[in-house]
Amino acid sequence: MIMRRLLQATAAVHAAIEARSVFLDPGLSRATYCAGLRRLFGYYAPLERRLLRSQAWPGVGLAYGDRHKTPQLSQDLAALGVTLEELEQTPMCHALPDLRTPARLFGCLYVIEDATLGGQIVARHLRASLRVTPRSGGAFFSGHGEYAGSRWKAFGAHLSDFAQASGAEDEIVTGANETFETLGRWLYPPQPRSNPYDVVASRS
Repeated sequence: MIMRRLLQATAAVHAAIEARSVFLDPGLSRATYCAGLRRLFGYYAPLERRLLRSQAWPGVGLAYGDRHKTPQLSQDLAALGVTLEELEQTPMCHALPDLRTPARLFGCLYVIEDATLGGQIVARHLRASLRVTPRSGGAFFSGHGEYAGSRWKAFGAHLSDFAQASGAEDEIVTGANETFETLGRWLYPPQPRSNPYDVVASRS
């Protein structure tokens, strides 16, 4: 099954990103949270522009409109006090995954949808530690809310049908790993600084 294979094949790079995430830190501050969201915005905004421009959608057969994450990040950052001018100055990622085929696009979508499901844990932590709700800066991590599980199952069924019909499992896995890898390099660039969000925070 493709979902099981994706889980196993991306486990290492996924775990490496989660291990360095600041969003579940017990002492998470609003400033660090806001800086982390800006870093995510710098990845999702150009990624979703590439996603929506991809010529591979006819072979995917999945509507992405209501899964779009950039508007949620923009909404959250505005709620946290980031101005439009500051948002426009946020550094953007240019090393993005290849989305030119339906299989690679599906691999990328797997990562995005997996993050949406996992965001429910972060959303609960934000409510408990910072009193951040979907309306006050937590829309991105709240994702589909109570429908997160059912939306994930529906996506998994769609992906499984595509993988079986196309025989493109290897390429789907490649697309997923490439997405995780580019996200990890963007969030945690190999530079000698203790907090990878300092660059963003200093421009706030």
